[in-house]
Amino acid sequence: MKIIVGISGASSVHLGIRAANEILAAGHEVCAIISDGARVTFKSEKAWEYLGNSRIPNENLGNSRIPNENFLQIEEFLDEKIDIQSNMWDGAASGSSGYEAMIIAPCSSNTLAKVAAGICDNLLLRAAAVMLKEQRKLIIAPREMPFSPLSIKHMNELSGLGVMFAPPMIAHYSKPLSLNDAENFIIGKWLDCLNIKNNLFKRWKICKKN
Repeated sequence: MKIIVGISGASSVHLGIRAANEILAAGHEVCAIISDGARVTFKSEKAWEYLGNSRIPNENLGNSRIPNENFLQIEEFLDEKIDIQSNMWDGAASGSSGYEAMIIAPCSSNTLAKVAAGICDNLLLRAAAVMLKEQRKLIIAPREMPFSPLSIKHMNELSGLGVMFAPPMIAHYSKPLSLNDAENFIIGKWLDCLNIKNNLFKRWKICKKN
């Protein structure tokens, strides 16, 4: 399956990075679209601290394990097999490129509002518009709390068009013991929404009494 992962400037951009890598690892073709806002958030939140430094090039580590923050880029944490697109004339801008599904994770309120309004002033938004016009799967993971009445209105309108919403929420039936466990649950649920089999979290199971 050909899947687009859009990463907007909402908090927790590292979840989008992890999701893209997991989708690729599951054997699917992945295109990543990174907004300008996502790049800002990546650095302001020091997202690499949640991703580990095993993928950081040596030149960004110097003689220590402390990365040079001025030179770190999101691309360094995405698998090299992921196709990173950014221009309006790239493949994701056209339905003929054959992408079957798209997830925007995380999705900012600004991006959500623009998708609902049909605004296409960057490739991420254009790709979302393509999913809508081609009636293909579009999943949006809004990262906001609480939701504003306007965001709820936008989600309601898009839901009527077949868009699926999957906010990054945790559940304790998976018995998370760490932040990584909680994030695995979120990413695993996103993969579920894309119909991608995964074992990232413990699934719901009712304990039967003897």
